[in-house]
Amino acid sequence: MNDLRIRSLRWRLVLASVLVEVVLLGILVLNSHRLIHGALIEQAQARLEEMGPLLNASLAAPLAERDLATLVDLLRESRRERGIHYLVLRDHAGQVVAAAGWDPARPLPAAESHGPRDDDDARYDTTLPIELAGQRYGTLHFGLSLAFLREAESDLLRQSLLIAAAEVTLSVVLLTVIGLWLTRHLARLTEAARRIGRGEFGHPLPVTTGDEVGALTGAFNAMSAEIRDHLRDLAASEERYRRLAGAEQRERARMGALLSAMNIGILFEDEAGDTVYVNPAFARIWRIPEGTALEGTPARDFIRHSPNVLARPDHFSRHLLQVTAASEMSESFEIVLADGRLVSQITFPVRGDGDRIIGRLWIYEDVTRERQTAEQLIYLAERDSLTGLYNRHRFQEELNRMLAAGERRGRRGALLFFDLDEFKYVNDTYGHRAGDSMLIRVAGEAGTLVRRNEVLARLGGDEFAVLVEDADEAEATGLADRIVRAVSKIPFRIEGQNLRLTTSVGIALYPDHGTAAEELVSHADAAMYQAKDAGKNAWRVYRPDLDESRVQVSRMNWRDRIRRALEQDLLRVHFQGVYHARGRGLSHLEALVRMADEHDPTRLVLPGHFISIAEQSGQIIDIDRWVIARCVEVLAAHPDLRAIAVNVSARSFDAPGLAGEIADLLSRGGVEHHRLVVELTETAAVSDLSDAQRFIESLQRSGCEVCLDDFGTGFASFAYLKHLHVDALKIDGMFIRDLPSDRDNQVLVRAISEVARGLRKTTIAEYVEDEETLRMVADMGVDLVQGYHLDVPRADHPALGGRARATARAGAGGPPAP
Repeated sequence: MNDLRIRSLRWRLVLASVLVEVVLLGILVLNSHRLIHGALIEQAQARLEEMGPLLNASLAAPLAERDLATLVDLLRESRRERGIHYLVLRDHAGQVVAAAGWDPARPLPAAESHGPRDDDDARYDTTLPIELAGQRYGTLHFGLSLAFLREAESDLLRQSLLIAAAEVTLSVVLLTVIGLWLTRHLARLTEAARRIGRGEFGHPLPVTTGDEVGALTGAFNAMSAEIRDHLRDLAASEERYRRLAGAEQRERARMGALLSAMNIGILFEDEAGDTVYVNPAFARIWRIPEGTALEGTPARDFIRHSPNVLARPDHFSRHLLQVTAASEMSESFEIVLADGRLVSQITFPVRGDGDRIIGRLWIYEDVTRERQTAEQLIYLAERDSLTGLYNRHRFQEELNRMLAAGERRGRRGALLFFDLDEFKYVNDTYGHRAGDSMLIRVAGEAGTLVRRNEVLARLGGDEFAVLVEDADEAEATGLADRIVRAVSKIPFRIEGQNLRLTTSVGIALYPDHGTAAEELVSHADAAMYQAKDAGKNAWRVYRPDLDESRVQVSRMNWRDRIRRALEQDLLRVHFQGVYHARGRGLSHLEALVRMADEHDPTRLVLPGHFISIAEQSGQIIDIDRWVIARCVEVLAAHPDLRAIAVNVSARSFDAPGLAGEIADLLSRGGVEHHRLVVELTETAAVSDLSDAQRFIESLQRSGCEVCLDDFGTGFASFAYLKHLHVDALKIDGMFIRDLPSDRDNQVLVRAISEVARGLRKTTIAEYVEDEETLRMVADMGVDLVQGYHLDVPRADHPALGGRARATARAGAGGPPAP
C-alpha cells in the first residue's frame, strides 16, 4: 500500500513535469510565432520605407513634364521588379495619368494608413505623394503583395513546431527517469520538512549513501541548521529593528513638531527641483490655502498657489535664476509683496556623500514687524516723541551737514534758537499736560512757517531751533519775525484763563558768527537771551559785545545765590511718594531739592533754575551732600519708612570718597544702608562710564541701592545695563506722558519692563498724571509709579509723621511740628 502510494506520487510528479514542459514549450512556440510575425511585418514596413523615395524619385520628373509614356513604362517595370500588385498614378487634379495591374475604370481600394496589417489579407494598399523640389505633382496608389510574408511565416512556424515536439519527447524521457530515481527518499525528506515546519530542528536526517541523494540529505540537514540560525538572527534583528524604528519614529515626530512650531517658513527641494517638504509656517507666510499639495511639484511654482502679489516680480525672477545657478549659500533677499509685507529669503544647498548637491533648502521669514520696529526705533532715535520734530541728535547731524556743505560750496546759512517766554511758570503752575499742549501748538505753528529745505527741531524742554541753508541775514530775520508773530497769535486757554504765548528768537549767521557747530549754537543761544533781555517777544541777531558780559553776570549772580543758600540754610527738601503700581501702596519717597528766595523765603526756586549753574561751578557736590544729610536725618527719625531716593549729579562721581562718606553718615545715624536709594541719571552715568561703575560698586558694597534715572533717553540704553549694575530703572517721563495715545511709547515701555524683569531689576514710571496711564503701566508690568495723579512734592508729606515730620520741616526752614 505504501509502495503504491509512492509509485503513484512518482507518476503524478512525472506527469506534472511533462505538463509543465508542454505548457512552457507551447508558450515558447506562440511567442516565437509572434516574434517572427512581428519581424516580417517590420520587414514589410522597411520595404515600404525603401520603396517610397525610389518611386517618388523615378516618377516625379516625368509627372512634372507630363511624359505619359515614360510613366506607363516606369509603372510596369516597378510592378514587375518590386513585387507590387498594382500601381495607379494620379495628377494633382486627381485624374489617372498612368496605371499598371489595375483597371482605371475600377474604384481604388481604400489606403491603409498604419502600415501592413496583422490579418490574412495578401495585399497592402497605400498611397505615396509624388513631390519634386517641395511641390506636390500627384499621388501614387499601389498595392504591395504580402504573399512572401505568409510563406516565410509558415516555414518558420513549421520549424518551431518540429523543434518543440523534439524537446517535449526528450523532456518526457529525462523527467521520467529523474523523477523515478529521486522520489525514493521523498517520504523521509517530506517528514523532515514537516518537522522543520513545526519548528523541530533537533533531528537531522541520517546520510546513508554517498550519491546525490546523500548530498541532498546533507544539504537538507545544513539548510535546516542554517534556517534555525537564520530564524534566531532574524528574531534578534527584528527586535533591534523595532527599537531603531521606534527611535527613528520618535525622532521624526520631534523634528516634525519642531518644524511645525517654527515661525520660519521652510521648503526643501530635491536635486530635480521638485518640492519634498514644506512646513505650516511656509503656507502661512505665503497664504497658500490649507490642503494644497505642494510635494512633488516644482519648487519655483509655489508662487502660483499663493494669492500674494509680488510688488516686483521681475526682480524676484532674476534673483531665483541667480540662486538656482549657484552652489553656495545665497545672500538674504527681501521680497516686497503688494500688500505691504516684507518677506526675507535665504537658501542653502544640501550636500550628500562626496559633497554632491542633493537638493536645496529655502527659508522664508515675514520680517514686516521687525522692519517696522526698526524703522520706529530709527524714528524715535531722531524724532521728539512729543512734537514729532527732529530731536537734538538729528539736529546736530543736520547742523554738521549744513556746515560741511557751506564750507565746500561757499554758501551762507543761519541758525535760529527760540524758546517760550515764561514757559516754566505755566508748566509748574498748570502741570506738564498744559505745558505739553503748549509745546505741541507752538511746534505746529512753527512747522507751517519753515520751508522743505529748512530743518525745525525741538532740542528739549521749550527750546526749538531752525536751520536755514543758503540764507542771508534778511531771510533769517524775516523767518524769525514770522515765528514771533505766529506764536503770539496762538489762542491758548486753560482752566478758564486765556494765556498769551510769546517767544524770543536768537539768530546766528554762518560764517559771520562761527564756523564750528558748538560756536554757532552757543552764539544763537546767546542771541536768544539777548532778545529776552530786550523785553521778550522779539528776535535778535547775535551781538558779541552783549554776550560775554551778560553770561558772566548771570553766572556770577547764580553762583553767589547758591553760595548764600548753602551758608544761610535756604535749601529745602520736598518729598514725593513712589507707589506700587498694582496695590498702590507706598513704596518709598523721593527727595527733591528747592531753594528759598533770600528776599521772600516763602517763594521757592525750582531746581531747573540753579542746578545747571551749580553743576558748572562744582557747587552741586555741596548740594548733594546737604540733601543726603537731611534724608539720613529723616530716615533715622522715621524707622518705619522703607527708603528715600536721592538724586546725585555726575560731578559727585569724581568727588573722592563720597560713597564712603555716605556709608559713614548712615552708620552714624543708625540707618540701615539699604534704606537710602541713590539715583543717577542715565546721561550722566554713560558720559563717564568708568567713574559711574566705580561709584555704583562702592555704593552697593556699602549696602545702598542704586537706581538709574531717566532710563531710555540714550540711543543704546539697553547696552549700558551690562556695565551699570543698578538695582532699579526709572523710565524717562517722555515715554509716560502720552502713553495711552502713543503706540510707539507703549512698545518701548513694554520692552523696558520685560528687559528689566529678565535682568531682575525694579522698574519705576514717573510722570503718571492720570488713571488711564496708571492702569496701563501696571498692565505692562511696571513695578512702581510716581506722579501728580498719586502725589505732589511737599515738605510735610503724609508718610512723615511725628519726629520725622519735625525733622523734614526743620530742613525745609519751617518750625518743627509739635
